[in-house]
Amino acid sequence: MALSFFWPGAVTPELTSEQLYSRYQQYGDTNALEQLIALHGNALYHFLLRQSDRTLAEDISQQCWLKLVSSHACFAGQSNFKTWLFTLARHSLIDELRRLNRWQWQELGDDTACAPFSPEEVLAISQQRLQFGELMMLLPFTQREALMLQLEGFSLQEICQITAQGSETVKSRLRYARQFLQQHSNRAQQE
Repeated sequence: MALSFFWPGAVTPELTSEQLYSRYQQYGDTNALEQLIALHGNALYHFLLRQSDRTLAEDISQQCWLKLVSSHACFAGQSNFKTWLFTLARHSLIDELRRLNRWQWQELGDDTACAPFSPEEVLAISQQRLQFGELMMLLPFTQREALMLQLEGFSLQEICQITAQGSETVKSRLRYARQFLQQHSNRAQQE
């Protein structure tokens, strides 16, 4: 469950995420915090879900927001807020995976919801999602992470900031991940 579920409705703030965070930090404006969670909660949760299992994704997501609320983590403004938030989540996830000694494990979730399709189409979509999810889990953690961040809409520079890697390293990870997925999807189509 993503935290933004608790704040339904479209959020179109007049302020940027950075300004919302500043308002929350300076004035304790809970409305600003609610808007931040509504803006970034689902994306953060789904990024973590693709890197781990549902329970761990929920825990890490909540830890990130709690760190933000309790001022244990402080946004310094050296990047955009979303990049900083994902960096915080990534570090928390890696720490937890190291603690649990389970770098490569993930339980695939059943987040398929396709009402307007026929049962055959729903089955085909479900199989494609499952295949993609299984292929993603076959990727090394660093390649999967880079690809998930790119799919989340982060630029190459932002991925470099989040992962603390150089641009050539990130480009290589993305290239190898795409090649792997393409090779395996071509094999599946031929079968």
